[in-house]
Amino acid sequence: MGRQGSGGPNAFSRAVVDAVDDLRVQRGVSTPALIERAGFSRGYYYKRTRGETPFSTNDVQTIAEALGVPIRTLLEPAIAASDRRDEPGSDRPDAALLGYRLRKLVALHVARTPAPPVDRAVRAALAKRGRLLAGADWEQLLAGGPTEVTDDDLRAVAEFFDVPAEYLLRVAMPGIVDVLDARLEVETALAETGVGIAARSVNAASPAELLAIAEAIRTAAPTERGGSR
Repeated sequence: MGRQGSGGPNAFSRAVVDAVDDLRVQRGVSTPALIERAGFSRGYYYKRTRGETPFSTNDVQTIAEALGVPIRTLLEPAIAASDRRDEPGSDRPDAALLGYRLRKLVALHVARTPAPPVDRAVRAALAKRGRLLAGADWEQLLAGGPTEVTDDDLRAVAEFFDVPAEYLLRVAMPGIVDVLDARLEVETALAETGVGIAARSVNAASPAELLAIAEAIRTAAPTERGGSR
């Protein structure tokens, strides 16, 4: 008789979900686009990213193919992350860094979508995914204060803002955090000023170049809108 399943997702299953998010962002693929490429239904995909059930090995191969990478490119970071979680002194962000990153995500969301209030939008989106977040906890998160918010809550918040869950769960993500932070700066500048720019210019730029682009966008905004230098 074969072995029975071991129940819900374990630490490695969670690491696979986070690795999928990391790689998706690196490849410049949105969540809806990945779901379509992989041939999943939205319910099937989100049930796994919420941690209700793990991705199967077939799913992992399908996702790797959808992202155009060898399967080891997806699995190796997940294995490394799973190993780190078993070690003392993890690289989880403290409350202040978490608040800083959330405020950056909120600034971009507000620039893109002035209404409804972002706190209500976040909490409503989380409620649809079966996660309940109190208003006081949200305010504490933004302020960099201590809360009772769980990792699953933060994963749901990351999903709402369409960033890798690890952005809110880890201090360091080599090759990702700097690029993601810089892209957020550019996107926020674009949303705030209404200036247009070719997507390929952003995707091909280094973090330093992205920050320079963001500064140039904000500086040039009056000219783009018809003002004078």
